[in-house]
Amino acid sequence: MNPSDLVVITGGGGGIGAACARRLAAAGWKVALCDIDGDRAREVAQQVDGVGFQLDIADRNAVEATAARIEAEVGPCAALVACAAHLENPHRPEQQDPEEWQRILDVNIGGSFHTCRAFGARMAARGRGAIVTIASITALGSSPLVAYGPAKAAVVAMTRNLAVAWGRRGVRVNCVAPGPTLTPAVVASHERGERNPETMIRATALGRLVQPDEIAAPVEFLLSPAAGAITGVILPVDAGVMVTGLWQMYGGVPD
Repeated sequence: MNPSDLVVITGGGGGIGAACARRLAAAGWKVALCDIDGDRAREVAQQVDGVGFQLDIADRNAVEATAARIEAEVGPCAALVACAAHLENPHRPEQQDPEEWQRILDVNIGGSFHTCRAFGARMAARGRGAIVTIASITALGSSPLVAYGPAKAAVVAMTRNLAVAWGRRGVRVNCVAPGPTLTPAVVASHERGERNPETMIRATALGRLVQPDEIAAPVEFLLSPAAGAITGVILPVDAGVMVTGLWQMYGGVPD
């Protein structure tokens, strides 16, 4: 893809989505932001000279209507960052709220698929495009995020499926899997005592948490022509959480 093309970002009203919007706009992309909070989407869009739309990605009909509207009012979508997600705090399986379970699946699996299908099918019809899904390192291992981890594992599998399904129609599909990232939602969770940042830091090889722009940077790369031969890749961006596991058996990560 080339700068000046249109990129659509779901979950663009804050956190990783907003960081992607700022970085891609700075690189010359036209930006359309979708978020369940339409005011936030429009606020961030105004900052990057883009356009914002209210969208609940769990609503399949709304996703299709928004994709059609963006194509008609803004232009053809050349790239998609499927970032919108419903978050979850750690808990035991027996404490899982059934309604919360369903909402996480509806948004993180169903919504991600609806979004990729609506925008990706249009890219495939034109013979060019790039998609980056946002999963999580919880998709790649075990965690107390009872619904979120399995839902993000589905996003990983979906990414690989779409990469092959659309590869010869000119659409690349890759995935970034963030580790512990200091989004506003996570910082608020720290402040409420739901997660301990120091415990999370000790689990990293780099001794720090990830900043949202450090997720946006590989997203920009994967959408760019420099990644033209890359598809179906799952890229953890986690400050080294995935490589520290067995070190805990030997006293932890060295200072």
